[in-house]
Amino acid sequence: MKTKEKKSALLPGLITVLMVVAAVAGGIRMTDPDGEQLDTMRQELEAITAENEGLTAQVAALRAETAEQKALPEAIQKQKDEGFRLLGELERQIRAGESDKKIAYLTFDDGPYDNTTDAILDILKEKGVRATFFLRHRPDHVAQIQREIREGHTLANHSYSHKIKAVYQSADSCIKEIRDQQKWLTETVGVTPEIYRFPGGSATAGNKKQTIAAALAADGLGYVDWNCATGDGLPGVLTTEKAYQNAISSVGEQKIVVMLMHDYSAATLEALPDIIDTLEAKGYMMMPLFRESVMIRSA
Repeated sequence: MKTKEKKSALLPGLITVLMVVAAVAGGIRMTDPDGEQLDTMRQELEAITAENEGLTAQVAALRAETAEQKALPEAIQKQKDEGFRLLGELERQIRAGESDKKIAYLTFDDGPYDNTTDAILDILKEKGVRATFFLRHRPDHVAQIQREIREGHTLANHSYSHKIKAVYQSADSCIKEIRDQQKWLTETVGVTPEIYRFPGGSATAGNKKQTIAAALAADGLGYVDWNCATGDGLPGVLTTEKAYQNAISSVGEQKIVVMLMHDYSAATLEALPDIIDTLEAKGYMMMPLFRESVMIRSA
């Protein structure tokens, strides 16, 4: 790219050279009766003209490529919006008993973390699954957040600090945590989440919940809890087998599930491939959450 830019920058200079060559050629006719110098100058002129035409074509191609790249994010967003619109319609059909399809939304809280988040992303990529990551303020892990964006996952808000006492000290303190995280993600990775998960679940907010939910709605966010989980956020030792059993048994016969998992859990990480394979065998589509999903709540 730098070579092309350098060449395109030479165009004004080359045009000037062509003008000078033309002027000099007129003078050479007066001093070179045999035309040897003139023939040499003509050959140089032809070479410069050919190079100029090639550079002009390259510049035109670069301009077209730049225009295409500028239009690409908008085109991708339109495709995502249409995909989510169709997914929303499928959710409504499932709820109405008009479709026997099933949907699983895999969600991961509290990250990113060293090693485990990348390993989770590796598994999701290998399996062709898109998930949802509920993020807290992790400035040393921006590269992983950017990878989540590149690989098509949904970024969601899980408060700035995730410190339960600080978050729920008051409704205002929780709202500030949410807005601080929105601002940080927008400024850092250029994505403003539309979905929030209360640390500990919405019930943890107690009588502050409605006030917080109203502020979320005013800011364009909905919130979501979960209806199945690996149990990796509960006290005690969790084995890989238990994480798998918890996940599948809690899914049960539900047609639309939101599964709670955590980036930091080694047990969830080890169980994840089998969880995905079992859900797929049971007929679940695994998709990233979106703002208009029937699973997202508003005030």
